[in-house]
Amino acid sequence: MQQNTVIKCEEMFPREKTETAQTKTYEKTYSQAGAKIGWRETGDERGRGVFALADIAEGEMIEAAPVIIVAAVDVPNSGGAPDGYLLDWEPEEEGQEHCMPLGYIMLYNHSRQANLRLENDYEELTITSFAARDIKAGEELTWDYSCDIWFDEDSNET
Repeated sequence: MQQNTVIKCEEMFPREKTETAQTKTYEKTYSQAGAKIGWRETGDERGRGVFALADIAEGEMIEAAPVIIVAAVDVPNSGGAPDGYLLDWEPEEEGQEHCMPLGYIMLYNHSRQANLRLENDYEELTITSFAARDIKAGEELTWDYSCDIWFDEDSNET
């Protein structure tokens, strides 16, 4: 059985951060060995993001992330999904209103021009991400949150 190890992919896809004219630092990307994606700081108010470590073809499955079902009655206060921690799952199904996705799902940032599409599998209890278009190595992976966002998206679009 192969053991999963976390590796630091320093300078695989360097994102230059200039501190002074003489000093340069590079952000680190963290990934599972052999993975096509990894996470790192975005360098802006969005925090962390997930980036392609290799080219990904349109339609290619990127990950199948398991979810933990969370009932609305178990959520403090209003029973609504706490921002940033839970996603809606089956709002009309009592006891299965929300979910906490594992994997990279909660690290994908928002974009109106998203390069991912997500599919819920209610029987397998997973959210699977697929490439909505060809994605180049080094490109950030994003999906459309379809809700109000807390940052100026136009300043982050490329």
